[in-house]
Amino acid sequence: MKFIECAHPEGGTLIVHVDHITAAHFRRGDGEVKTRLGLDLDERQSEIVLFGDEAERTWEKLRALMQTTA
Repeated sequence: MKFIECAHPEGGTLIVHVDHITAAHFRRGDGEVKTRLGLDLDERQSEIVLFGDEAERTWEKLRALMQTTA
């Protein structure tokens, strides 16, 4: 099973099974606008929004997983 681990925006650590991710929206920051990653999850979980370095780190993990499963 493939999980990704990221810092939860409200504190602590969040582990998400990649099969529960239905969509991901990544927007790189520019100037004062922070990098943003939104993860839409299936009906079992709420949406997750990450910002800044954590968004970029998690996005890179997702991209790496996509390359190994393609």
